[in-house]
Amino acid sequence: MIRYLLVAVSGALLVAGCQNKCCQSESPRPPRTYPPPPNSPYLLPPAGLPTTPAPPGGASVAPPVGPADPRNYPPPVLDPITPAKPPPAEVLFPDPIPGGSTRSSSSPGDPGHGVLGSPAKPQTAEPPVAAKTPVGPAGLPGFVRVTAGVAGGRKPTLEGFDSLKQSGYRTVIYLHPAGADVSAARDVATKRGLAFIPIETTPEKLASALEAFNAAVADKTARPVYVFDDDGVRAGAVWYLHFRTVEAMNGDAARVRARPLGLTDQGDEARAFALATQRILETR
Repeated sequence: MIRYLLVAVSGALLVAGCQNKCCQSESPRPPRTYPPPPNSPYLLPPAGLPTTPAPPGGASVAPPVGPADPRNYPPPVLDPITPAKPPPAEVLFPDPIPGGSTRSSSSPGDPGHGVLGSPAKPQTAEPPVAAKTPVGPAGLPGFVRVTAGVAGGRKPTLEGFDSLKQSGYRTVIYLHPAGADVSAARDVATKRGLAFIPIETTPEKLASALEAFNAAVADKTARPVYVFDDDGVRAGAVWYLHFRTVEAMNGDAARVRARPLGLTDQGDEARAFALATQRILETR
């Protein structure tokens, strides 16, 4: 009996419906309306801004790139058979003949004055200029000024001894071979007031000759000094060793300095001095 009563009450409640506010749904809001999409394929700018009409026919707004009409620019036609013509060769006019007409034109209508407006000068053949060689004092062959107060060269003539005296030289150093008679050179030098220092210079006595030579050249009271030999072989070897030992030059620099003073490697005597020079440098 009680079960039938509960079923009847539940049915009545369902028919009457729930009167609570939580069960009453709010009325649906109308959907938001948006402006209809524009019919134009282009986006419209905001109102108030100047606009330009769209190009007719739906053409692109961006400017075209390249020629508007390709027909106005046909591609070049390459002929694989006919090669390209080289540029015309430059025309070289011959030089005017000496003594002939000097009229030449660098452009049409130019009356022989060229582009500078001055008449062209005739070209004449000139003889080549010979190279000038330095000339030392008279009578002093191979004269070379080595440093301040010191010079070298070959054996002076009588005129050469006079030139040394007139130039203010005080001393002459003679690098002579073994057994040479130096009395004649001594007499000529002493008669002119020049101090005479003979030094025997051979490959066997090269070390002692070098010591005497360095001492005589280093004596500033004897300067100016002129050093000489007969053919340059002895003087060149001594000067080379002097540059290597006293002035501490390397081999190349000493060779360059000594070559004008007579250093050479030609001949038996020169080769003997070269071997002696090598032995002296190896012991130092």
